[in-house]
Amino acid sequence: MEKELKLKTHWKSQVTRIHFGMNAVFETKLPELLEKETRKCVIFVDSNIEKLYMTQLEKLDCKIFSFPAGEASKSRETKSMLEDHLLSHNFGRDSLVIGMGGGVVNDLSGFLASTYCRGIPHIQIPTSLLAMVDAAIGGKTSVNTPYGKNMIGSFSPPREVWIDGGFLRTLPKKQWTNGIVEVIKAGLIASPSLIRSRLKDHQKWEQQDLTFIMDRIFESVSIKLDIVEKDPEEEKGLRRILNLGHTFGHALETLEDFQMNHGIAVAIGILISCFISNKMGLLSKSAFEEIEEIFRLYQIPLRLDKQHSIDDFMATLVLDKKAVQSSPRIVLLKSIGEVASFNGEYCTEVEFPLLEEAIFWMHERFSHE
Repeated sequence: MEKELKLKTHWKSQVTRIHFGMNAVFETKLPELLEKETRKCVIFVDSNIEKLYMTQLEKLDCKIFSFPAGEASKSRETKSMLEDHLLSHNFGRDSLVIGMGGGVVNDLSGFLASTYCRGIPHIQIPTSLLAMVDAAIGGKTSVNTPYGKNMIGSFSPPREVWIDGGFLRTLPKKQWTNGIVEVIKAGLIASPSLIRSRLKDHQKWEQQDLTFIMDRIFESVSIKLDIVEKDPEEEKGLRRILNLGHTFGHALETLEDFQMNHGIAVAIGILISCFISNKMGLLSKSAFEEIEEIFRLYQIPLRLDKQHSIDDFMATLVLDKKAVQSSPRIVLLKSIGEVASFNGEYCTEVEFPLLEEAIFWMHERFSHE
């Protein structure tokens, strides 16, 4: 599979070239880049990628910096450490950052590139399904803080993104779960056919048919690109639809001290948003039930422990970037494939009693998952 998409944004007339292939990164892409590139290159990886691909990385004529795998590394402290590594090795404005890894690596390396020497270009090589369909696409970069997820960051579109299906062969099961949730989300906000195929072609996902999966990745990325091109920096409101389920999901990740997988947290957030959408008369009961069936079909663990109170949630929700005057606003569905517009805001305030009812429903509905 050899395909290419281009994302045009309004940020410095940046065009991001997105390449799709299989087993091309180490065989052709990186060797060709390092041979021709005039900039001084550095590759950031986490400890998992370093272990899995140590042999291939050692062959590259390029500096490799690694940091511990996991969401805890997506921090200002790790960013500062990596910046010091670059400075101590004389990397300047003529440098190119390459982020190879999952969403943590993509977000962290992109943010670092956007501020290092007031901004240098970066290339993203996502190695997880989640990063391929979401984190590496669209130019949002960030780190977490104790107050919330992705609270510090920038818009910094990569020069290129290389989506290589070969990396999926080493992906742990929990990372497949992370990724499929974002694929489902893409269908929920923009493509009923993508949702229907998730029901019909479930076995191909179970069998990890990479040709089939790469086609679904291409579909999901195409959906995100269409939205980002129309609203690259979330100024018009449309890009907010990509945050379906993320308001609650990010709050839950924060309350769990970032120990909960992103995909599971977002899945819980999507179902809470769908419950609210149904209660507000936006989403039909049949559509709501179909969405719940999809998450059950893909065996997404949806248990929401009662250790976090509604007050805990509210204290975290008010820090969400869609909030206005400390009042959280939620992305809601009108139907499968269509987000409620709310006059172009694509999110709305929800009364406290309904938020409380939705969280209570989630507790009770999936207490034994």
